[in-house]
Amino acid sequence: MCLEGYAFRLRPVTDQDAGFVVELRNTPGLNQYLHAGATGVEEQLAWQARYYDRTDSYYFMVERRTNEVAEGVFGLYNVDRNTATAEWGSWILRPDSLAAVESVYLLYRIAFEQVGLQSVYCRTVAENRKVVSFHDSCGITARRILPGHYEIRGKKYDAVEHRLELAVWSTVRTRLERLSQLTARRMNRG
Repeated sequence: MCLEGYAFRLRPVTDQDAGFVVELRNTPGLNQYLHAGATGVEEQLAWQARYYDRTDSYYFMVERRTNEVAEGVFGLYNVDRNTATAEWGSWILRPDSLAAVESVYLLYRIAFEQVGLQSVYCRTVAENRKVVSFHDSCGITARRILPGHYEIRGKKYDAVEHRLELAVWSTVRTRLERLSQLTARRMNRG
């Protein structure tokens, strides 16, 4: 499952991406609120092999359309076909990436328009204020606090859950699409 946007695209992660994934997920400052992942390429390839067998998950590479430079990764997982819901997360982008808005826009398009979901949620460590603020700025107003939801490296964290329903997707879509277009224009000028 692939989807092209204005400046970026989403495509399935492949074995060739394992080195980039390991490097990105082990970058200090980027991984503070992520569960520990693979520390080497072989370990990442083993994880990906298990992922390829799953029928309820999609793991995406975010890359630039113009030159296929990798920008980041994230997943849509725990897809429940009975309730038409899923969670997205494990979102991590290079520090200099401009792909945040468009990668989320593309993920929601896949979730609602290709997978056919009715509801998609994302859970963020509450202390990760930058990402919580990003979700708020997308226009997602359905949110709740999940006390002690995460344990990362032995520490408990509250989570903020943002939930987007298909019924309000068109409003959020308009906002994210407009911001994606502005980012693409800015990149083309630079």
